[in-house]
Amino acid sequence: MIKEAVASSLIEVEAKLKAGADRIELCENMHDSGTTPSYGMVKIASDMCQLYGAELAVMIRPRGGSFVYNWYEFESMQADIRQLKTLPIDYFVFGCLTDEDTLHQFQMQTLIQLAAPIRVVCHMAFDHIYPAGQSKALQQLMDLGVTRLLTHGGPAQSNLFDNLPQLAKWVRQSKGQIEIMPGGGLNYENLDALLELFPFQEVHGTHIVKT
Repeated sequence: MIKEAVASSLIEVEAKLKAGADRIELCENMHDSGTTPSYGMVKIASDMCQLYGAELAVMIRPRGGSFVYNWYEFESMQADIRQLKTLPIDYFVFGCLTDEDTLHQFQMQTLIQLAAPIRVVCHMAFDHIYPAGQSKALQQLMDLGVTRLLTHGGPAQSNLFDNLPQLAKWVRQSKGQIEIMPGGGLNYENLDALLELFPFQEVHGTHIVKT
């Protein structure tokens, strides 16, 4: 099982790698739920992850708030990917939506193609898609070649354990084509209880390892 720990500073990266994180999701500005980290931060974090034999996933998000991006923001996301893909990282993490709370296929496809050969993860922007459209959006992510979906399985304020039936439904729908990774309220204290209920292969959290 892969434990992915969120880190928003190099001090946190080191602490979480020492605590046993298998992968770091690197971002800045956690008060805004994470934004794109600087080139220098990514470079040093990449060196640290290689030292510990861990993977590195890098957030691409120009600001906090909604996941609907205008043209200038979309251009900045492309510029960040062009620069950061020159570093030895394993994944880019992003999600783009429309004003109608659906997946923005054009923006997603453009960023995915630009990121190649680095793999792509769709983050919890997915949870802001209107519920009746999420099954279609999951299929779209699979068709686009997204490697992994980070999801809470429901609204942010909901309890992750209450969302297990929905998460299990998406695992069944994925048929192994995309990894479903739970996050949001998951930590080292309740992880075992979750895994007893459903054997997820990858898990995500700010406190997924004890530091």
